Amino acid sequence: MIMHQRFMSDTAKLTRPGITVRLDPDVRDRIQRIEAGEHRSIAGYVQMLIERDLRARDEAEPVIYVFTAPELEGEAPGILQREEGETDERYEARAEALRILFGET
Repeated sequence: MIMHQRFMSDTAKLTRPGITVRLDPDVRDRIQRIEAGEHRSIAGYVQMLIERDLRARDEAEPVIYVFTAPELEGEAPGILQREEGETDERYEARAEALRILFGET
């Protein structure tokens, strides 16, 4: 019988550093039950969770879309109207946000 062993190349070892994670025994036991059903190691499970979280964060990057009526395209945004009872600080914060959105300095 021939046994095949998989070895990581030295390059792969350098590009994939290991980490140590300390888990409560209850958490570890729970992960081991999950991993047994999914045929993965604890390290594989943790890596999958990290990758899933990073993908979710990438998808949730804040994107602001500003829609303009076609007849107003290219026109200056106009004067910001102060809201009733608005403090100077709040008004300035809104004005700054609009300056950033419209690329004004």
